[in-house]
This record gives sequence, structure tokens and C-alpha cells, in this order.
Amino acid sequence: MKILAVDDNLLTLDLLTTLAGRLGFDDVTTASSGEAAMELVNRDTEPYQCFLMDISMPGMDGIELCGLVRALPAYRKTPIIMLTSMTERDYVDQAFKTGATDYATKPFHITELGARLRMANEINATRVGAPSDALTADSQKEPLSENVQIEGFPGLITYNALGNYLLQLSKAALAGSQVLAVKIDQIERIHMRGSSQEFSYALTEVADAICGAFETKSNMFAYAGNGSFLVVQSKDASVQAIDLELQVQNLLDEKDTEFDNGDPMDLDVSIGNPIVPSINSTLPAWDTFDRAISRAESRMAQKRQHPTCPDVAVQVQSTVQ
Repeated sequence: MKILAVDDNLLTLDLLTTLAGRLGFDDVTTASSGEAAMELVNRDTEPYQCFLMDISMPGMDGIELCGLVRALPAYRKTPIIMLTSMTERDYVDQAFKTGATDYATKPFHITELGARLRMANEINATRVGAPSDALTADSQKEPLSENVQIEGFPGLITYNALGNYLLQLSKAALAGSQVLAVKIDQIERIHMRGSSQEFSYALTEVADAICGAFETKSNMFAYAGNGSFLVVQSKDASVQAIDLELQVQNLLDEKDTEFDNGDPMDLDVSIGNPIVPSINSTLPAWDTFDRAISRAESRMAQKRQHPTCPDVAVQVQSTVQ
């Protein structure tokens, strides 16, 4: 795996190169500034497969560098791991919203670095086995379960990055957060009937409606596959899940989304009551996500039982663990 490590501290660069080599990752190029890193990125004909970026650097910092790299077509899905001593939530939020895949705090241990580099290697292996964008668009539809990447919305990151984001929050920040799931009803019908482009269009319309309803800039969300979106927001949000559901649904109804032949898509969504995340060795982020999705699916099932009066389907799940 071809790695570019960026840090203004030369000792840190030497340490990263040594540790990566011990872990079996020998192809490491280093840069001591964001500007030097961009020169290497623009000059090299063979793309890098992983980035290790310090956040706090003079001139171009790691946040800006991450955004510039992520904007390049060749690096839209390349793993970017932020390395920093900053643990405040604002820095974590900025890193992931700019396009970071993962985040590790200094001083880092070889075990932690190894876990993140192996994850990056697995992401690259998955990308190599995936069909090209052109092939997918023209002839091969993504599986419904695929957590496809949607772009162009503030706070929208990948499913894996959202899980890594939760892992980086402090206990206090986790206690002050909540996770909600937004489930698209009859997603199987839309996926089966629509082309790849139409299915992506449907997901984009729902993502846009979520952005409109969840107005605060602190939200982070991701598409998890199977018609489910996950939203991480501040726990002190005053709006209830059922009110957010109504807002998202109203925005979707205003869009009047159609298939290419003019038939209505009839995009309907259900939002489950929020869960306060509890992340530890026995309760990983994915467990929290699965539980949030289950609540949205339960809400959807309740509405189907009361099709003429969906408000009767009161959400009774607890909002705590």
C-alpha cells in the first residue's frame, strides 16, 4: 500500500515510517507541510493509497489539505487518517466533515496505527474488487445492501467514517449525542424497478430532505445501505423524532420525485426514536447503528398497521439505553 505521511514534525515522520515498516507497510513517502504534500500528489503518476495527515501544521493545515485531496477525482475514496493531539469535538467534526476516514490521537501506539493501516488496506482491497463507476452506471446496479457513497451534502460522510467518528468522541461527547435512523419505505420496490441512476437519484433526494429537516450544522450522517440513513446529532435537540419524520416527509412530498418515465417514486420515510450511543469493547458503533435502524423499521411497521392514521402508531421505544 502506497502511503503519504504529512507532518511538520520530522521526528514524527521518522516514527511513522519506522512503525509502518514494522507493520509490513514499507512504501511510505513523507512530506513536512501541506503544500509539499500537494506537490507530491499532483506530481506522482501512481496515486497514493492511504494518507496520514497531521491536523496542526503551519500554513496549510491538515483540515485544508484533507479537503483539497478529497476534491481530486482520483482520491474521492482513498483512506485519509488524521493524526493529531487534538481531541476536542470541534476538531473531530471538522476532520470527518472534510473527508477523513479515520482519526488517531498522538502519541500513538504501534497497535493503534496497525489497526488503522489494516483498515485502510481492507478499504483499498474492496475498491479494487468493486466495478468501475462507468460500469456501475451503465450496466450493473449496486446491491441494495451496499452502503454506496453519496456526495455533495454538508455533514454527509461514509458509513465506515461515521462509525470511526463515534469511536473518537469522548465519553462526555457520546453522552451528549444521539443516533437516529431514517428508513425509506418500499426501498426494495424502488431498487428493483429503477435503474442505477434512478436509485442513486432517490437516495440523493432523501439525503437532501434530511439536510433540510436536520438544520443544525453539527449533524453528521451517512447512508448505511438497504434504504437506511444514520444521523448523529446533539442530544439537546428539541425536535422529537416524529416531528423530524414529518418534516423530512413534507420536503420529499414537495419534490414530487419521479422515475425517468414520469411515474411517481412515492418516497416515504420513517424515523425511529433516538439512541444515546454507548461505545466500548462489547458495544461497538455498529451495534448502536443496528439498534437505531431497528427502531426506524419498527416505526415503519407500525405505520403500515395504521395506514389511514399513521400518527396513531406512537413510537414507544425508550430513548435511553
